[in-house]
Amino acid sequence: MKNTFLLALSLLVLSCGTKGESKSEEGSLADLKDEVMAIHDEVMPKMGDLRKTRMMLESIADSLIVVDSIGAVNLRNLASEIDAANEGMMQWMRAYEPDFQGTEDEVRKYLENQKTLISKVKEDMNGSLAKGKEAIAN
Repeated sequence: MKNTFLLALSLLVLSCGTKGESKSEEGSLADLKDEVMAIHDEVMPKMGDLRKTRMMLESIADSLIVVDSIGAVNLRNLASEIDAANEGMMQWMRAYEPDFQGTEDEVRKYLENQKTLISKVKEDMNGSLAKGKEAIAN
């Protein structure tokens, strides 16, 4: 009887430990998903700023075309870079599957890939926006 009780108690403790590990793994997937969305949420508000900066660059380029055609081309190139960064965000948002289903390993790989992709979008957006604003200021 004593051995049965100890066996039952041991199984109970082990099963609780297994569930805890599973929840921890699920938590890490949730954390990874949160990281992906945090990066998105950080740069998403800059989309309006991107559009405004692009329009300003194009407007300045239009006014420079006669006086400084090389400067106008450079500004249009910056505007195109901003456009590409903006489109990168739009493409990522269209392709992102927040409810991606699969094995734990598949979900983890998917989220890690999405984190890499959205980090690249962030880098492109921040970089092109900084260059555009600098060009406008000069």
